Amino acid sequence: MKKLLLIFAVCLFGAAAYAQQSLGDVARANRAKKHASSSAIKLDDETMPRSSTPSASSEPETAKKADDKSTDADKEAAKKDAAAAQKQKNEDLKKQIDDEKKEVATLQRELDIAQREAKLRAAAFYGDAGTMLRDQAKFAEDTRKEQDEINGKKQALETAQQKLTDLQEQARKAGLPSE
Repeated sequence: MKKLLLIFAVCLFGAAAYAQQSLGDVARANRAKKHASSSAIKLDDETMPRSSTPSASSEPETAKKADDKSTDADKEAAKKDAAAAQKQKNEDLKKQIDDEKKEVATLQRELDIAQREAKLRAAAFYGDAGTMLRDQAKFAEDTRKEQDEINGKKQALETAQQKLTDLQEQARKAGLPSE
């Protein structure tokens, strides 16, 4: 009976795994169906008919073809310039992200050190009864200053982390791979 139940469970899991598709596969299939079934006409500069009004010029066809070739060369040059500009923008964005990561790491390290020093100072204060009796007001004032410093560093760290998150979101929208 246990073997039968085990075989049934294995078959059930196997069938579920076989029938299950990833969300990406389903989306690709739907996109392919959508593009295959759409019979809409694409309208752009290349598919739009040109007006065929008679022109007064007696320009030969070869001159028109040469103009088209030079226009194509201009388009290619413009595409290359746009690609180079996009590449430079992406590199700048990556550099900004790296700089922001370094800043976040530095701020985190400074915050950790400040918190550690505050804990050590508190442990030293509470460990010595004589110091507790003599310098209570000074200890309270120093503790307040240290806490203000720690809170300021926490705020700066949160701001830097938010800026990093925003830069990473910009990079994602620009199509850069996540790091």
